Amino acid sequence: MRKNLTGALLQLTLLVIGIPVVYLLAFPFGLTAKSLLPPLGLLAGLIVSGVMVKKTDQPVSGPLTGWLVFGAAMALALAL
Repeated sequence: MRKNLTGALLQLTLLVIGIPVVYLLAFPFGLTAKSLLPPLGLLAGLIVSGVMVKKTDQPVSGPLTGWLVFGAAMALALAL
């Protein structure tokens, strides 16, 4: 039960932190490839974390993978 709660909190945190970060970093630049990476990364992170939770017995690994996908998209956006 504790792992399920931790996984759910990590996924909720991805939404709570991810959405403001997406607005702060993406939308001031207008619609460019750079500005589309953070929202796509957030969406991909949420999808990946949902799929990973269903396919594995460890509910925490899904949200952690979602954070990794989101972080990779943010790093790529900042590098461009």
